[in-house]
Amino acid sequence: MKALRWSLGILAALLLLIVLAAFIATRLINPNDYRGEAERLVSRYTGRPFVIEGHLRLGWYPWLTLGIGAARLGNPSGMRGPDLLEWRSARVPVRLLPLLLHRRIELGTIRVNGADIHLWRNAQGVGNWQHLLVSSAASGPAASPAPPIGGLILEDATLEFAAASGTVRLRRWQLHVGALHPGRPFSLRTRFILQAPKLPPAGVPIRFDAKDLRAQTTPLDLAAPHWTLTVASAALSGALQFADAGGRPRAAGAIALTVPSVRGLIGQWGLKMRLPKDPAALGALSLSGRWRLRGGALRIAPLTARLDATTLTGWAQRSGGAAAGWTFDLHANRINFGNYLPPARKHPKPLKLPLAMLRALRAQGTLTVNRATYGGTAMRDVRLQVQ
Repeated sequence: MKALRWSLGILAALLLLIVLAAFIATRLINPNDYRGEAERLVSRYTGRPFVIEGHLRLGWYPWLTLGIGAARLGNPSGMRGPDLLEWRSARVPVRLLPLLLHRRIELGTIRVNGADIHLWRNAQGVGNWQHLLVSSAASGPAASPAPPIGGLILEDATLEFAAASGTVRLRRWQLHVGALHPGRPFSLRTRFILQAPKLPPAGVPIRFDAKDLRAQTTPLDLAAPHWTLTVASAALSGALQFADAGGRPRAAGAIALTVPSVRGLIGQWGLKMRLPKDPAALGALSLSGRWRLRGGALRIAPLTARLDATTLTGWAQRSGGAAAGWTFDLHANRINFGNYLPPARKHPKPLKLPLAMLRALRAQGTLTVNRATYGGTAMRDVRLQVQ
């Protein structure tokens, strides 16, 4: 017992000395003296100029923490335009004991506040983000694995992508990534306002949540057994398994979609189209099914969808290759075509099926309807063959 007490006393004294040393170091060391070295290190690692405009701060409890004020990461040499990345503040915590005892870096949850990310291409079509990861990988030791990270939080961020068709912007972007340990699953939550050409000026709210994510890059493999995506009032959920073996991608999963009102969703997206004159038409929509992707060919089976009073079941698939086309076999219980007619014109035109659109899709298949109504005409066991 005496030996045990001596061992515990020595261990407690060592821990006290380590904590005391960390406290004194954070009070005596001015991290701003190393600002230039930090800027050169990041610049060499990323291949882009890095400038710290704010102050550096050190904290010691409960983590050894580096606080970084405003900073910016520029573009590659010869490219002019907005900086690739800038932020108002950042906080990088490091576990103290693994660093002091084993010289092993273990990061806590990294927080970045007010990040602005600008992605754009120059006149030659080269993006300012290209080769960033290549430069990063080439600059570090080939055999050193990435240190474990307690998580990543982006708060009040903006992502902007300048394309030829206009600027796409993610505004009020919040991102929460769970603990990142090699080989272990992690979680991801994000939400933002999407602003893009042809969308309402206020944008469209989007939210994505995924649990138990698994990802590896070599070979590319991604598993998302539980994910949900909300776009305006539309809610999607499902599962995904993706692998790229030898350049031949394979994927499979499930999907479920619920929309309280298709008519309302059209308004939320700012789409310009003639709506049915029946105010009850284009109401609630639900869809569910399983899908798989093999060699560029997509198959959805079984497929179940319900819009208003119509339930649709069956399957659909799209072949791969340059001459890809759709084939399907669908069955509907009932439908009243008159409910989906737009308001009458002064000079009404006869009803036409969208044959040109179907031909452009290279679609062929069969649609069977138990009961169909158009005007005052009722039909049973209607069979439409598309070739």
